[in-house]
Amino acid sequence: MNHFFSQLVADKKIKRQIKLLTAIYEANYPITLDEIAEEFGTSKRTLFRDMKDLEYILPEDNIVEFSSVSGYTINNMHLIEDLVVQIAEQSPLYTIVNNVYDEIFLTIDEWADELFLSTSTLYRYLGYLKKILKDFKLDLTLTPVAIVGDEVNIRHFYFHFLYNTNDISSINRPTEQDRDIFHRWYSTFTGKMDHKREVQHRSALYWIMVIRKRLEQGHTLVLEARLKESVRQLSTHKFMPESGQSYFPGIEEQYMTEDEFMYGSLLSLDNYVYEEGKTVDIKGLIDKENLEVINRFLVDAFKQLGKELPEPEIFSLYAVYLRNIYFLTQLTPLFQRNSTEVNRLIKHRHPAMYSKWLEILTNATIKKKFGLKYVEDIAVNFAMFTYFSHQGRAQRKKHVLFAFDGKHSYLNYLNVLVSSFVSSNVEITFLVNQHITNKVAKELGVDIVIYNYKEDGERLDCIKYRTERMPTDQDWEKINNLIFDME
Repeated sequence: MNHFFSQLVADKKIKRQIKLLTAIYEANYPITLDEIAEEFGTSKRTLFRDMKDLEYILPEDNIVEFSSVSGYTINNMHLIEDLVVQIAEQSPLYTIVNNVYDEIFLTIDEWADELFLSTSTLYRYLGYLKKILKDFKLDLTLTPVAIVGDEVNIRHFYFHFLYNTNDISSINRPTEQDRDIFHRWYSTFTGKMDHKREVQHRSALYWIMVIRKRLEQGHTLVLEARLKESVRQLSTHKFMPESGQSYFPGIEEQYMTEDEFMYGSLLSLDNYVYEEGKTVDIKGLIDKENLEVINRFLVDAFKQLGKELPEPEIFSLYAVYLRNIYFLTQLTPLFQRNSTEVNRLIKHRHPAMYSKWLEILTNATIKKKFGLKYVEDIAVNFAMFTYFSHQGRAQRKKHVLFAFDGKHSYLNYLNVLVSSFVSSNVEITFLVNQHITNKVAKELGVDIVIYNYKEDGERLDCIKYRTERMPTDQDWEKINNLIFDME
């Protein structure tokens, strides 16, 4: 269950039940309640009651099997997600947000009756929702329960709510009408462009769904004059007003304003696909002053990274990303943010590269000039661009020396693991017949030495890393991080 959705599951019992099923699902063996209780820090009796409660919503062909000897197993992996959905959709906050999205507004007392909760419990749950909404610069009114704030931020919240819960829930998904709108827009877009441009289809569908809903409900937005002047530079805006009503059939003409078309033009930047091997000239896509700010920042950044400027087709990826952030931030800085899962993944896998970009962005003049509020998220994107350009660029392979120790067939086994876990974009040498010295490492042209035993020998000029006797998943991940981060 993704982080955004888990925030909406305020009920501790529901969270624990989802966590319980996930633990059984992810175990590679029949797992007992004793083992799960120890991991969760809760009692076996509590988990046993949870399993009894779950029996009422389990499908008839019970997907959870129990053996008094070995423990619980999931016998049908394909149904586990559907089961989690059934549990998660019991969350009061999820029900409330979906209803408010459909403009079904109830008072606290009415919601308490509807959800069979005490008003005190409901107030506590709504406190969680208020915290979530604060991150989107929104607030929650209670008479009746409604989400209030700038229309741009309301749409942004609903997009993330629906987009991020799509894999969890079947409620409020794009319809055939939304798909038709996308195909009409994309056909017109590609027909007017001098080259085919890729667009994130699924993300665009959710934006279309949210905009259509808000316009049907009579909610429009107003853009600042300065932003509107900038939007007129975008290629997407040149054709969007031409088709007018065909984009959102059935929407009253009074709501199809110039500002709404400009908003749609800006959203195309949020769904932009950064394609490999295509140089994009952004001189005509942003004013000269801000183009100079982008170029100066990137030249200085790569100097601080100790790297040469990338080839034009790679350099333009960074530049266009900054161009897009510049425009989208004028709508709301929320467009700078990534999902929690993406940030965690990149910070964990590429900590050195992420930290370098974060330091550069924190001290850069572009931070204030472009209103970069969420610099951690932007640093994550730059780390991903760097990894992308590194993987796609022909260069000398890094040389990794493995000096593993082990008896009998264990070394053969470790050799296989190296082939399975280490990036293919490296040169690998196994050396077990001699002590690894600085002289040996230099003669072989080694960049990194990996070993699995205690070594108190001479200091090596290259990077070295000691794994566990039996290298763990974390060890393999660290090795790959070392290979990448030294680039």
